Amino acid sequence: MANSKYQKFRVETISRADIKNAVYNPRIMDKEAKKRLKKGLQQHGLVSAITWNKRTGNLVGGHQRLEQLDALEKNKNYSLDVCVIDVDEKEEAILNVQLNNPSMQGDWDLDKLASMAEDFSVNFDEMGFSKLDVDFMFDGDNRFTEMFDTPEAIEAKQGLEAVKEARAKGKERMEEKNNLNWYSVIVFENEKAKAEFYKKINTPISEEYLTVDKLMRLAENGG
Repeated sequence: MANSKYQKFRVETISRADIKNAVYNPRIMDKEAKKRLKKGLQQHGLVSAITWNKRTGNLVGGHQRLEQLDALEKNKNYSLDVCVIDVDEKEEAILNVQLNNPSMQGDWDLDKLASMAEDFSVNFDEMGFSKLDVDFMFDGDNRFTEMFDTPEAIEAKQGLEAVKEARAKGKERMEEKNNLNWYSVIVFENEKAKAEFYKKINTPISEEYLTVDKLMRLAENGG
């Protein structure tokens, strides 16, 4: 049986030394996420190939995994089976984003995720979620928060509930006044600066509404 005509890669074994990180790679990962990724590689190994562009020598997909693999190997003197493509720099850049674009990868079915955890006796830490992911990603679903019954999770849940309350009140006020005089707009220098700010105030980056109390506590703490 022939391969799909849409398969545009072949698998080859190459030297790690031949793989260059794409200098433009826009993906970032904080220290906590890197720890979880490294732990996952230690426990389960590398179970999917990274993507490498033969024409440029650049890594297209898998920068974070390769970084942690280097750390585990403690050197770069090893070989890897990789998905090899041969494209120009523009297509390479497009693929770099598409391979990591969450909006192209679907959302979570919470019922099925909860069933998986129960059926296979797997906790969400083993799935790679952090304690704060429980509320930030799953919108305060009690089936998840009760599995992370820690001070951090409780604080995150309270913070998220405050944001939801502020959002609801803000919506009501907007409907009543039909104007924009009651709120301000924060402009960040770039996306990274926004992500760092939201992390400091313990708020999911997707949240568009911020409470005054949360910002005041940040100011009082010298943030």
